[in-house]
Amino acid sequence: MFEQLGRWLRRQQGVERNPIYRLASEVMDGQISVERAYQMVENPSILGSLADGDLWELDAEVARAAESDQEHALILTRMVILAARYKGFDRLLVEFNLRASDLLGEQENTREQELHLREAMHAAERIANTGGQRRALSRLARLSLDQGNTEHAKELLHRQLEVGREETDAPEDVETAVMLGDIAYEEGDTNAAHDYYLRGSRSAKRIGHFAGMVDALMRQLSLHRKAGDNEAAMLVLQQAQEAAERTIDTRLQSEIAIQSGIMLAERKQYQQAREQLKVALERTRNIEDLTMEARSLTGLARIERQAGRPADAAKHYQELAELERGLGNRTAATRSLVDAAELLLESHQTREALNIAEEARPMLAEIDDPRLFHRCLGVIGMIYAGMDRVNEAISHLGDASQYAARAGDTAGEARWLAGLGEALVQFGRLDDAMLAAERCGEIAVEIGDQSLQGRAVAVRGSIYMAEGRMEEAEDCLRHALKVARESGDREAQLRYLEMMVYSSSKQGRAIEAQRYLQEAVDLADLFAPADVRARLHGRMARWYQGAGDMDQAEVEFAVALEAAEQVGSTDIMLRAIKGLAGVQDAAGKVEEAIASYQRGIELSETAGDQRTQMALNYNAGALLYDQHDDEPAYKFLSRAAELAMRIGDYQTADAANELLAWVTPETQSREDSPLDEDLLIGEMALRDDFSRYRSDDRG
Repeated sequence: MFEQLGRWLRRQQGVERNPIYRLASEVMDGQISVERAYQMVENPSILGSLADGDLWELDAEVARAAESDQEHALILTRMVILAARYKGFDRLLVEFNLRASDLLGEQENTREQELHLREAMHAAERIANTGGQRRALSRLARLSLDQGNTEHAKELLHRQLEVGREETDAPEDVETAVMLGDIAYEEGDTNAAHDYYLRGSRSAKRIGHFAGMVDALMRQLSLHRKAGDNEAAMLVLQQAQEAAERTIDTRLQSEIAIQSGIMLAERKQYQQAREQLKVALERTRNIEDLTMEARSLTGLARIERQAGRPADAAKHYQELAELERGLGNRTAATRSLVDAAELLLESHQTREALNIAEEARPMLAEIDDPRLFHRCLGVIGMIYAGMDRVNEAISHLGDASQYAARAGDTAGEARWLAGLGEALVQFGRLDDAMLAAERCGEIAVEIGDQSLQGRAVAVRGSIYMAEGRMEEAEDCLRHALKVARESGDREAQLRYLEMMVYSSSKQGRAIEAQRYLQEAVDLADLFAPADVRARLHGRMARWYQGAGDMDQAEVEFAVALEAAEQVGSTDIMLRAIKGLAGVQDAAGKVEEAIASYQRGIELSETAGDQRTQMALNYNAGALLYDQHDDEPAYKFLSRAAELAMRIGDYQTADAANELLAWVTPETQSREDSPLDEDLLIGEMALRDDFSRYRSDDRG
């Protein structure tokens, strides 16, 4: 029925009256051979009855036939070509030879394909049809590439772009510009590659070919990144993102979002990076592209780790593990669980870390991955060390080093020996720790791993420190620091500098301790996650505060707060704002201090930390009391007294009520106050110390 309907429609359009269409149908029905049909096309009576419109009307029929019966489409196309040759219809020759080439390409008949393309090109040249020439040259070039003839392909592609002006570029010319860029890049000519990619993106934008524009821009991005020009790379990426949003290709949009997230993270713009990858994750889930979803989760986990949010990174690795498990990728799932456990350990969530690691452990028996097995054991050992479970820690770290040795992973063996040494120091087994450190050092020398050599020396330094041999400890740490600098291991440098701060402080060498701390701060600013930078700047601020340099302390606390905000952790922000408020208060910067106290109060409310909330309310109230600003002082002090009673801190409640007695409207005037001093928790920005007082300035 449907076939009859189609025939009726064609009859109405006059196609069945077309002699070439009838000949092709007779061939398909088996009434005549294809060779006989070709001969009949050359018959003057048939040719004489054909105008170019008769042949053009067959174009739609060829396109329709190509979807269901390519043989029919090819026969019909060749008959049109024969007729067009005799009639001299060059425009028809261009289009139908190109169509024949496409049909033969699906049959992988390259020889005939090339013949049709050359005829199309020559016909296009005769009538100055630049579009036809370009299309023929483009297809000929791709044939040459498929045959491995890159030089000839490059020549044809060059000719394609030179035939017409850039302003006449079509989507096929955009692809050619990108191909020439790829060839130039492979030949090492990055300047030429960039020029071709630039042309491709310009032309694609002009004609609204946004997918092609993204393709060209992403290649420019790669060139800029390799050249270290991050500003140009970011600009190109923004253009690519705008172009991708104008397509309906969700997968392409997700890819751009992933790339944006990676680049923003490299610039330490973690919040923006996080937003981009969350967009990518949502889109990949909508289109159920599990591979790209895994990439999005991996990117999010890495960004959270770089941003100093290991617990959030661990959550993403857990999601990734679940995804990989669903895909049947048990090795990838197990690795993600071990990554999550390691990150939870880093964030001091030892119980959660142990649960995740124990979840991964039975999966290891099913995948036969010795390296992942010893890594899991080692991580569990480090978790037990963090939980002060001595025997389990030593047992697992010892087993991890042995399994690493059996797997031939000498670097892994040394790593777990170093961890074992550190755990043994922690538990006071210094002789065994020294043996582990020495063996770690021997392996590190054998494999030429400077980082591990430095770590072995640092373990020895920890042993000497535990024995009270501070000078020897510091010698070891200096050596470890030197090795870490030579190997470019910045994480190790930071760790050793902090140990040297402790060693120098224990020996009473405050100047040296401060110098090492400043080095640690400067180094952390170059690479460390935001939580580490917040901690070190806070430590530096407290050093300046202790030295009486409140201005510099304020600067350091402000930097610590900025880093804490990048982390997004309320607890870390609260520590920084408490310190900042304290130094501003001590420096007499009333407005700034009150603003900081207020923010600290809001953060402590969010964190549910009533003791800190109480102390900050008290300090703010006491400061305002000093300034004779009774109304807000009354508000803060009342809240402090209320919180103090709630948590059972009666000393602070009494202190707050004593001040409230002199700011309550019904009481005597301030001038009649018998108080020479007013109780203030002046150092509450740093510690719970309710014994400090601020002298009364009322004269």
